[in-house]
Order: sequence, then structure tokens, then C-alpha cells
Amino acid sequence: MPSRKTTRLQPTIGNLAKALFVVNRHAKTSPQPQKLYQLKTDVIEKLITEGKAEKVGLQQSPNPSKFHQQTCNTLVKVEEYGFHIISTREDLLELPHLGEWSEDFRNPTDTFPLRQAVQLLEQYSQPIKRKSVPSQRRVSNQGQRQSSFFDPFGKQKRRTR
Repeated sequence: MPSRKTTRLQPTIGNLAKALFVVNRHAKTSPQPQKLYQLKTDVIEKLITEGKAEKVGLQQSPNPSKFHQQTCNTLVKVEEYGFHIISTREDLLELPHLGEWSEDFRNPTDTFPLRQAVQLLEQYSQPIKRKSVPSQRRVSNQGQRQSSFFDPFGKQKRRTR
């Protein structure tokens, strides 16, 4: 049986932008998107500090968060991709307001596996070990369906021969 070896992608700006796109797209439909969004934010902040991404301006959010009063997000450009992050106080004071989100602009639709995208972004960002949020203790779910969502951060099961 042929093994499924995945070649490790190099953390070039192009590959990082594609990986951010994949992670961002999956986070929008994930039942627990916090880790994916945190990874996206960490990588974008690192790219900005290294001068490999730029903050373009503020855009009015079409879906303001129920947890925040904020209705503007910061648009960040990474190569030909655009991503939105939560605006800082400095962003609100310094960046130009670009108006509503434009439906005319679409990111290129390059794809590769989510697990590979997460690995590349984690390799690049080398996140600081944070105190993790205590996970809920799993109760036996006999007779219940398991979620079909892929969790790229979940523990990988070892294959046995």
C-alpha cells in the first residue's frame, strides 16, 4: 500500500497566504473556530511585523460580533490575498476608512489540505505556549453520532498494520 507522504511546504509568503486562505475558509464553517482564527491572527501579526504584509485600511463589517461593539475590521494584504483582523485602537486612529466590504473582490481560490495549511502556519508562527483553555471532559456518547468536522488540532491516531 503506497504511503501518503506530504511534502513539507516552505514558508514562503505565497505559501503562507494560501495557507491563511485555507484556514480562514475552514474557520468560517467550523463548529469551534477559535484555534483557527487565533492561528490566522498570530501569523498575520508576525507577517506585519516582518514587513511581509500590510494593513490597508478599515472596512465596515457586514456581520458585527455580538460580543463587540466594534463594526470595523482591519483589512490586511498578504500578496494578492486580503484578510480581515480585529482592529486595534491604533488602527482605528491611523488607518483610512475604506467603506463597506466589497463583494467585487475575491481571494484567489488556491487550495491544499487543511492539515498541511495548519502545519505550515504553526511552523512559521511557532506559537508561544499559552495556557490552554481547559477542555471539557468528554462524556461517553454511546449511541450518539460523532461530528464529521475535521479538527486539524486534534490528536492524530496512529495507524496499525
